[in-house]
Amino acid sequence: MKNLLLLLTLVLLVSCGEDDTSNSTSDSFDRANMLTNWSNNIIIPAYTDFQSNLASLKVATTDFTTSQSQENLNELRNQYLQSYKTWQYIVMFSSVGKANELDITRWVNLYPTDNDLIESNVADGNVTLSTPSTNTQQGFPALDYLLYGVANADNDILTKFNSASYQDYLTKVVDRLIFLNDAVLNDWNNGYKNVFISSSENTTGSSVNIMVNDFVFNYEKYFRAYKLGNALAVFGGNINSQEVESFYGKHSKELCLSALNAIEDFFNGKYYSSTVEGESLKSYLTYLNTKSDGEALAPIMLSQMDSARTNINLLDSDFATQIDTDSDTAYTTYDEIQKLVPMLKVDMMQAFNISGDYQDSDGD
Repeated sequence: MKNLLLLLTLVLLVSCGEDDTSNSTSDSFDRANMLTNWSNNIIIPAYTDFQSNLASLKVATTDFTTSQSQENLNELRNQYLQSYKTWQYIVMFSSVGKANELDITRWVNLYPTDNDLIESNVADGNVTLSTPSTNTQQGFPALDYLLYGVANADNDILTKFNSASYQDYLTKVVDRLIFLNDAVLNDWNNGYKNVFISSSENTTGSSVNIMVNDFVFNYEKYFRAYKLGNALAVFGGNINSQEVESFYGKHSKELCLSALNAIEDFFNGKYYSSTVEGESLKSYLTYLNTKSDGEALAPIMLSQMDSARTNINLLDSDFATQIDTDSDTAYTTYDEIQKLVPMLKVDMMQAFNISGDYQDSDGD
């Protein structure tokens, strides 16, 4: 009997030692079906729409560089904003597959942009935007500066773009966005989708675990911190309204609301540009009967998203103006956004038995 107990103990010890890279759960939720919904109905359609947006942006860029009219500038700005709003959906997948390999977020939406270096690049004329040192001089923040910030009045902006050097730099920035998105979308359409769906186990590096971590990271960093927290100096330093998104074009509120809509839609498993819902983080939590203080967690999380949206809608359309004139209201909004973070990072991830794969130095 003693020998049998010893043998069983050794078997258990060995088993525990071999499972250090896995968070295996006992549930039978269809993770592969959730991955299929994400890839077929959310991720690929979003990248495809972004590709279409960027194609329209390219046409508007060509028209504007050919003829510097107010009408063409207005159309270029419209296409820029539409593309920028679509990016708010794309960013949630920006650490998956080819997007992670290319590290696209640091090229597409790193702000505040460096307008001094942009001006230097325009003057130089031979800048290659694939070099690491140019990541603060391209993407949507660079377009924001070029289309709204190179001069104080539209007439002066039109005059600036009479210059071939400004036309060339604008074209380079747009072409770079197209290049990056094409590479990612082509990868999804030519094999990566199957790889993504097939990795349905609950292990470090599997698709669900990566996506859950990226979803939480996106909310905590790209949404909470970058949209408001950094400019409000929540994590240290001094308040600096120039750190908001779209500082020159003053679309920060509109982009923030688009980002929250994207976050909520993904949580619900909502098809891109549709009302249909599939398997999702919400349905996974519902399947697990996950509760917080005796109440179902998923509805609480959705209610908190609504509360954050209500507070965002109270802000000025330009977050920089809001921060400069009434930072208290901006801090209140930040606090409402922050309330969802522990639900995501602790309650949800523990329910899924998924560990965090990134370091957090914000103390929350």
